[in-house]
Amino acid sequence: MVQPTHPGYLRSRIAFLKTVLGSAPVGVWVAVVVAIHVVAIWFNGGFLNADEHYQIVEFAQYKLGRQVASGLAWEFPAQMRPALQPWLAFGLIQLASAVGVVSPYVIALVLRLASAGLALWMVLELCVRFLRDIQVGWLKVVALGASCLFWISPMTHGRFSSENWGGALLAAGLCLVIDASDQRVLGRAKSMALTIAAGVVWSAAFYCRFQIGFAVAGAGLWLLFVRRAPVSLLATLAFAFLAGCGLNVILDHWLYGVWVLTPYNYFVANLVNGKAATFGVSPWWMMTAYMAVVLIPPYSLAILALLAAGSWYARRNVLVWTILPFLFVHTVIAHKEPRFLTPVLFFLGPWFAVCVDALPASLTSRITAWVHSGTGRAVMGVWLAVNVLLLSVASLLPANDLYPIQHWLWTRASNGPIVLYTVEKSPYDLMPGEVVNSFYRSANVVQRRVSGAVGAASVDPVQTPAYFFYRGIEQPAAVRVAGDCLPVVQTFPDWLVRSDLFRDVASVDQATICKVDELRRH
Repeated sequence: MVQPTHPGYLRSRIAFLKTVLGSAPVGVWVAVVVAIHVVAIWFNGGFLNADEHYQIVEFAQYKLGRQVASGLAWEFPAQMRPALQPWLAFGLIQLASAVGVVSPYVIALVLRLASAGLALWMVLELCVRFLRDIQVGWLKVVALGASCLFWISPMTHGRFSSENWGGALLAAGLCLVIDASDQRVLGRAKSMALTIAAGVVWSAAFYCRFQIGFAVAGAGLWLLFVRRAPVSLLATLAFAFLAGCGLNVILDHWLYGVWVLTPYNYFVANLVNGKAATFGVSPWWMMTAYMAVVLIPPYSLAILALLAAGSWYARRNVLVWTILPFLFVHTVIAHKEPRFLTPVLFFLGPWFAVCVDALPASLTSRITAWVHSGTGRAVMGVWLAVNVLLLSVASLLPANDLYPIQHWLWTRASNGPIVLYTVEKSPYDLMPGEVVNSFYRSANVVQRRVSGAVGAASVDPVQTPAYFFYRGIEQPAAVRVAGDCLPVVQTFPDWLVRSDLFRDVASVDQATICKVDELRRH
């Protein structure tokens, strides 16, 4: 793979985009893609899933001395989570501190920027390698658009999560392997260098998310049985992968203080001891159902049918060998979540194009004729409009509901200490048990719990204004008896949460911080 800073690299990528976009200006396309990702990065604050924060950033906080072991998630004492991403977060937090940046929101923003940059680079590289042989123009456009601007992609691309980084590094390793496997063009020395890089990158993908190992194994089998790569290349790839895993074992020792094999501990804890199943089990077909929802029904029914049929006709393509083992293992594992599909999003556009292109020529011609017909254009236009609508919503909402509350507290506390009276739960209580959110919490926020009218009497009458935090739409008794409490920040406006339609469509955590300027005397 040519270095991205090389002038020839930039020219070749611009030339590729021109072949796909035709008369459409490449600069405008790039600007739109980047702008939408920047908007999503800016507004998608917080973490989309608890694992993204509590098993990465909080582990880094522990190594920085800002978190106690007892405040970490159960995976830490089980020694089953890899240290690669916590190590990266650790380094960024230290670097930020060295240049005077202490805001966790700025640091998290940088992590999202780095994640999105890596993701966009990798989807472009996949498109370059898998779309250049596609002859049907509309397929190329659809594949490129789905890779960059599918409604959920800008949001997921910006996540510093194991799924996103695992998928991005899986794609990077696959691109390197494809390039390295053509020794006749590159020469043996360069091919071996790319192979070593691929093995190390794939080991990093594996140590971001262990399930990626099944995709790596599938790509390796493709090299062996379909590509029939030289034994020297396969041996070099395996050695580099194992060497990369060895480096990650050293990182795991850095995190846990003892020598551990985290993939083994992960397997034993989740599958042998059944810990994963305690978080819910689903039937084997649930991953297909998740895909059907993400791909926008009812269009998803046709898309899934084309992917299934096309994968058979494209069964010698490395994408099929990479994606299907990954999907298969998730159908077998009892615990399933939609986020497990995140790595597949990197390959979705090229996979769809390869599958449709591999269908019998007569069928592909009929599909192309329908796409260019009046009916086809109308149907595609509706799908595009729905995608734009969903993209707008997904890009503008924070990743988790309580993010605006926590951000307001940090900003307010930066001006001096603040006492926050909490009704039942804290704004930082997002995980059960004793798990602590240390990263987004300011030391200047002093929390005091109150409950009911009796608890409200404990509010310091000298401390005014008094700030109260509560969850739900209605103000609890502990707040009402304290005085007239005016909202200063909410997760969602009350008028929106009171809408039956909004509550039916979205599962939200409504929370409010309100301010009492004059306390009632009891």
